[in-house]
Amino acid sequence: KRPRFEPGFWGENGIERIQREAGGWPHLVQLIAETIVDVINDEDKRQVDDELFERALNKAIVSGHNVLYQLLRGESTLPGEWDYLSSFRTRETQPLPGEEALYVSLRRRLLMEEASGEWRLRVPLMARWLKMRG
Repeated sequence: KRPRFEPGFWGENGIERIQREAGGWPHLVQLIAETIVDVINDEDKRQVDDELFERALNKAIVSGHNVLYQLLRGESTLPGEWDYLSSFRTRETQPLPGEEALYVSLRRRLLMEEASGEWRLRVPLMARWLKMRG
């Protein structure tokens, strides 16, 4: 029998929060949800709260290290692309890249979103990974 999770299990706006943290990327949505279930089962809890959610995100960047590494570093094939992305370790936003090819590549990969004329990483889980493990 398959487990069923009522919306309340995920906490207040939990499903939306998972979507937001994953930037809508299906694999990352699955990674976060699976990690939350693992953490909640280890602690024998019945509902996700903010603290558990944060701990699950920190655990997800460890268990999902290979996929996050591949998406950010492995697919950075242009000169300067990884350098640009890795700069997000220490800053939330930065100026758009000066090189057209780099701009096009990052845009095509759906990694960036505009914020007041600058760029920031579109997927918070990726930003967390960069800051803590990248």
